[in-house]
Amino acid sequence: MLAMRLTRGSATRCSTGYVNRFTAWMGTTADATTSSVETSGWLGRPETDSRPSNSEDTERGDVRTPADSDRDHFRENPSVALWNEWRFDGTPEGARALLLECASSARSPRDAAYWAYHVARSSWFLGQGAAGILASSLGGGGGPSGGGAPLAGDGSIRSGIIAGSRLMAEALQTFRQDLAHINAGTYKAPYDMDPNHRQFNPAYVASKTARFLTEAASTLEKNRAARRSERGDAAESAPETKVWMDSPMYPDYYLKTFHWQTDGWLSSRSAEVYETSTETLFLGRQDAMQRTALVPLSEWMRERGVKDGAGAKFLELACGTGRFLTFVRDNYPKMDVTGLDLSPFYLAEARKNGAYWEKLRRRKRSSPAGLVTETLSKVGGLAKAAGLPVPPMPSARRDDVQDEAGKETLGSCEYVQAQAEKMPFPDASFDAITCVYLLHELPPEARREVAKEAARVLRPGGVLILADSIQLGDRPRMDKNLGRFGDFNEPYYRSYIEEALVEVFGPEGAGLEPWTKDLCSSTKVLSFRKPE
Repeated sequence: MLAMRLTRGSATRCSTGYVNRFTAWMGTTADATTSSVETSGWLGRPETDSRPSNSEDTERGDVRTPADSDRDHFRENPSVALWNEWRFDGTPEGARALLLECASSARSPRDAAYWAYHVARSSWFLGQGAAGILASSLGGGGGPSGGGAPLAGDGSIRSGIIAGSRLMAEALQTFRQDLAHINAGTYKAPYDMDPNHRQFNPAYVASKTARFLTEAASTLEKNRAARRSERGDAAESAPETKVWMDSPMYPDYYLKTFHWQTDGWLSSRSAEVYETSTETLFLGRQDAMQRTALVPLSEWMRERGVKDGAGAKFLELACGTGRFLTFVRDNYPKMDVTGLDLSPFYLAEARKNGAYWEKLRRRKRSSPAGLVTETLSKVGGLAKAAGLPVPPMPSARRDDVQDEAGKETLGSCEYVQAQAEKMPFPDASFDAITCVYLLHELPPEARREVAKEAARVLRPGGVLILADSIQLGDRPRMDKNLGRFGDFNEPYYRSYIEEALVEVFGPEGAGLEPWTKDLCSSTKVLSFRKPE
């Protein structure tokens, strides 16, 4: 299985010189002319794939990437080739082709409900993001250089439209992949499509939007101040990167305002706005990207003959607000689950999300047919309220509704505050472990400690699933600028995208066996198994 091995030195050679070698041959996807002026992308994040490819793109030389290492060790599922080649075609013909492909995937009322929900949701986040940038500029921040009122990029409305269009196209492709997994029975349709979910409540949505607009204005201004300070503006001091508190409970790397978010991970304000901020950044595709982690989990469950998760024990490392954990529980409701995080504020939010999922599941729920018609009807009502023309939508019949309260026993759910490097669990405690969007926020030495601990608490035969940012080589057209995401106060991002994770978690690291690899837009998923 392990045809080739990278030495540990091949990962460490990804220094500044190593990255510069990538920039000599890795291109990107837009049709604009290359500029030496650094531009920011959607919501101030550095643009990663908006520049053109050039004649040097195919001259890779002998440079190896983490993706090359993955290819030697993992079974790559079809999504890897898809996203390796995928590019944004901004022409009218390209947009038409993508829309036709999406329309062709809607082959049933359930598919139509899925598309209605996700397109409406992404459109909402697109508008919300634009409003956040506008609110920030009206507050005096201006463009990336401190002037103007940009929507994105170089300060022009046109660049904002291009950035939004590209991300919308990427979201549509992400949803196609997500829906294919749902129709294949890999995992269930997202439970929050249920029209009874609180996100269909205008008051709830308004409260989330208000929090986001306040946070967006703050993070964007901090990012602009940091850029001005780096350029040597004597009148500008760099924003504070340390959080408001200190404690021996937390490692130094943790006490930072990652993404310039207010209070880093250490306040309820941060926890309450986090999901809205990240979904706006990804135009509503974050949930679908994270659900890709359910692909290897589903395969492992089928192999083991585990139904509804009964008898299995599951751990999510760095569970954050617990949203992904609710998707796991919705697919495997009888599984005993544990969410571990270092932030008590995020754990409190995870507890709320878990309690809400339980409440929603136990209340009166629609049957599959009723759910489809009610979802279409509610989405149609929202579209009409926004002034959009829509065809008549069906309504759910009263006999579609059934009361399932009290008929189901759910698996236990516990929350633990601890470092992923020092987990308070006995050896071989869990059958399955996921780690979602943690590794890129850890320094290299902490990644290795987390890998050892995950392998320790995983049972023989168990599965470890990592879902995090794509790395160098996963989507070659993005490599040239991928590391610039680290400029958005992500101090360990560049070291992450350069490191072959098989060396950290595999046989020569934590001792696990590489298994599968998937890609979904900006997310890669690697799975490992513990030898029996």
